[in-house]
Amino acid sequence: MLAPMRTRTNWPLPRIAVIAALAAMTMASVRAQADRYELGLRLRAFERKLDATQDVARRKAAFEELDKAVQAFFGMNLNGVAEAVGKAEAALDGRERDGAERWAERLVLKLPQRLCDPTAGDASAQLESLRYGREDEPPQKPDGAILVASIDGEEVLRSSIGDVPMAISLPIRERKDGDAALTWRIESNDRVLISREQGLSIVQGRDARLAAFDALESTDSDRPGQPSLELQTVTALVRMLRGMTKARSEETVLPGARLLREAEAVAASLAGDAAGTFYDQTRSGQFWLRVPTARGSVHVRIAVPKAAADGKPLPLVFALHGAGGSENLFFDGYGDGAIVRLCEARNMLLCAPRTAGMSGADLPALLDALAARYPIDRARVLLIGHSMGAMQAVSQASASPSTFCAVAALGGGGNARKSAGLAKLPFFVAAGERDFGRAQAKRLSEQLQGICDDATYRDYPLVEHLAIVQVALPDVFSFFDRCSKEASRAK
Repeated sequence: MLAPMRTRTNWPLPRIAVIAALAAMTMASVRAQADRYELGLRLRAFERKLDATQDVARRKAAFEELDKAVQAFFGMNLNGVAEAVGKAEAALDGRERDGAERWAERLVLKLPQRLCDPTAGDASAQLESLRYGREDEPPQKPDGAILVASIDGEEVLRSSIGDVPMAISLPIRERKDGDAALTWRIESNDRVLISREQGLSIVQGRDARLAAFDALESTDSDRPGQPSLELQTVTALVRMLRGMTKARSEETVLPGARLLREAEAVAASLAGDAAGTFYDQTRSGQFWLRVPTARGSVHVRIAVPKAAADGKPLPLVFALHGAGGSENLFFDGYGDGAIVRLCEARNMLLCAPRTAGMSGADLPALLDALAARYPIDRARVLLIGHSMGAMQAVSQASASPSTFCAVAALGGGGNARKSAGLAKLPFFVAAGERDFGRAQAKRLSEQLQGICDDATYRDYPLVEHLAIVQVALPDVFSFFDRCSKEASRAK
């Protein structure tokens, strides 16, 4: 939940939420709306500050506001989410924001295109202001307010702020291809009111390069059997890249320039050998893949450590996101992608599939497909899920307990099916004190006591439904470390 996510939701909405969503769309021309991209950026900034703040009183106050953000999200009130996340961040600072800061905090810099061609001219953007709640008089613009924008640390714009919304132009004509950090801040009388960062990808000849994939896509139907991982992946990458050229909120801060180069390299390999392998253990890093399996294709995001090139079997972590999320949520949210760093430190492969429904992707089938590409230690396949993902994790473990070495279910539950295999599978179940999924998690824990030989439950004081992942991850990986070592000794 909350972080860069898909536009389509994965859960059935109550009628009142649908009505609220329709009302929000009709109000779009009246007031600026926060989108999921913007919310993800703000949440990641909050998560970084949360990680750096240990003051108990401040964290408690922040969790109370974050709980309101979760409620607003499931009510389809995205401006309400932005407001609550802003208040949660202010709580971590230990003070209320003054009027000038509250005015600046509502500002959003929207780019109709995030994959830009410098030969087509400068990048256009618009500075907009969100309206929170039902306030009659929002904070007023302070005197001398200016917008300062930089690309990769180089200041490219300094402009007085007039009426908002305000159209601006970002000079990129002389910039080289690459994925850049676009940072911007609002100042007033030499005082920085807010500072934010987002993504901007620059590629020469963008439209022609994207059009070159049309020929590859047209030959898709001519290939016998199921399209390969490479062909399905390059098709998915091009779809993502084309989405970055349109006025819509993409899933996360996509490295568009890098992904375009990657798609071109995959297409070139397919042109030389339609059955050739591009993605395997020799390529380390993060990748968005569309993986064909015996049960259908699955969108995944995967992190491959450099150690994979040695060929020695490595542990694999499957990470299942919550409702409304995508394969990007564990990588970019849940503690600003904390799980990626935890896996990197242990030379673990990480795979986050895009899932929906209570069962989600067929993980044993996905495991088989990935094992054909990467050196996976099948005795050390670890599983973590949050909220809806926790329910999916329990369902997957019940259906195929021998596939996994250990399971962590956070902020949710599900029904475990008793079996001899499940009795040997260790579980770590956790929820926050303010977590609306706490009751489900406790029921699961009580159920597991009569099923599993090794089942641990933990309550985290003050924590609500969203932050439970960030707060619990260190304990989850201590649990994974123990189970992984025990599995290695048992081989």
